[in-house]
Amino acid sequence: MRRQIAAIVTLLLLAACSRTSAPSPADSTAGAKHLDDSIIALRTRQAPAFADTARSTLAVLLKHPESAIFDSLVVVQPPKEGGSWPTPWVCGRIGGKPGIGGRSTLTPFIYQNRINVFVLDQNNGPAFAALRAKGCANPAARVLLK
Repeated sequence: MRRQIAAIVTLLLLAACSRTSAPSPADSTAGAKHLDDSIIALRTRQAPAFADTARSTLAVLLKHPESAIFDSLVVVQPPKEGGSWPTPWVCGRIGGKPGIGGRSTLTPFIYQNRINVFVLDQNNGPAFAALRAKGCANPAARVLLK
């Protein structure tokens, strides 16, 4: 009987020792941070070309595109929305001869892409300010190019 108990105990010990521990799950927080850092690094490298695209797109709004001047130009990365990064924005002011809407002063703008271009005018002040606060003036936004 002692032999049987000793054999059972030995088998149980062998079984317990032979089990490999499950691999620890990958640190999802570290993986997410690495992915975020990679996206920001890529967008930072692309920021100069993105700013150039914004300049050429906005200049077309002027009667004389070659007279376009830009001021306070900055490329920002708005914060994540719903777990993903929105595209960067270009914020600044544009002027020319004549300026936007015939103005002689620089006009604030927000460029998101070739289709979504927002220019401050007398009819959209509150909406423009809200959009600017969401991206350009958002303390959580990251400056990619100044």
